[in-house]
Amino acid sequence: MKIGRIVGMHTLALCVSGSLGFAAEPVTIGKLQADPQSYNLKIVTLRGTAHQIQILTNPPPALPRIDTQCLMVHPPYTFVLSDDTGFLQITVRARPPCVSQHSPAEPPDVADGDTVLVDAQITVTSGTTLDVLAVNIQRVGN
Repeated sequence: MKIGRIVGMHTLALCVSGSLGFAAEPVTIGKLQADPQSYNLKIVTLRGTAHQIQILTNPPPALPRIDTQCLMVHPPYTFVLSDDTGFLQITVRARPPCVSQHSPAEPPDVADGDTVLVDAQITVTSGTTLDVLAVNIQRVGN
């Protein structure tokens, strides 16, 4: 019984220390753009400054209509991420919940000038064109 507890505690310690040690080092935008194929279909961490935030949904029309559709509280948007080595466009998907068209949408997770860490899914299309989809965004201190 005592051996089982010791093994269990050792296993728990390994799991906790292992999960803390796997934080990804940010990849520079220049390195990503120099060899995009090596990052294809992988998730990488990028660090930079957010610029040119653009929400991709249109506001509801001014004319009255039946409220049969819904809008995501967190609409999709794009922004440009820049670091000392370059810049690239990041796409952020819409997130639930879906609400009435007359409910206000939440602002994007980033604001112009924010320094952020972005975990992003990289897809290389047509040679060296990068499609960068954010899967997690975290604001960090400057």
